[in-house]
Amino acid sequence: MKGISNAEIEKIIEKRPHLKDTLRLYRKVAEFGNIERSLRGGTTLTGVAYPSDLIDPIFESFSAVFDVPLENLEPLKEAMKFGHVDFTRLPLNELPSFSLPYHEDELMTILFLISRPYFLCLKDSFKGDDNFGEDGKCPVCNAKPSIASIDEENRRKLFCSFCGTSGYFKRIGCPVCLNADTSKLNIITIEDEKGFRIDTCDACGSYIKTIEAGLMNELSPDIADLISLSLDIIAQGKGYRRNSPNPLGMKRMA
Repeated sequence: MKGISNAEIEKIIEKRPHLKDTLRLYRKVAEFGNIERSLRGGTTLTGVAYPSDLIDPIFESFSAVFDVPLENLEPLKEAMKFGHVDFTRLPLNELPSFSLPYHEDELMTILFLISRPYFLCLKDSFKGDDNFGEDGKCPVCNAKPSIASIDEENRRKLFCSFCGTSGYFKRIGCPVCLNADTSKLNIITIEDEKGFRIDTCDACGSYIKTIEAGLMNELSPDIADLISLSLDIIAQGKGYRRNSPNPLGMKRMA
């Protein structure tokens, strides 16, 4: 996944000051990812969550970076130590089945942010081609996409929000439910968001955001996703749903 420097983030903020808080929070997401990589020291992660010896330092780092009191994270940390958290279920939109003292949206956000380095590690060890699965799922973690681009050769590329994997998928059709009935597929464009559009599917009620290749050559998928938050609000305001979190762990914006 293409990285972005603090200086580049500040340049984007200059052009889009209304996204200042959003982009500076994303900078913390990137910082946490770097800390996690240094903690594991290049060791390949195995299993469905972090190994027990990494759990305490990872939660301490998460607390420090995101300014979340460590005691607020204690129930989740203990659940992870007992092996009750399976990161591989998150891309399937499945939260832990046991009770935790967090609202569902809050739990999804925390789990997404704290697990994302795990999924980036999965991608690093993945050996495959440059295609998404025929079922529209990420070949690494099985997540459904929320971001796509159309390249110069009119090919569609999908991007995974969890692990950052990208790959080609058929040009026409919903990658969420595989509907190919064009009467149920719609495109919404916004005058003030040139280079971005919303692709909706009335068969399953979902949407993805599609970005022109020229913009994707300049931006990382994460940044493209965040600077187009207004499209999420519009799509969700029309009753369509997003199928995977954005880089801040949010699915519902409207």
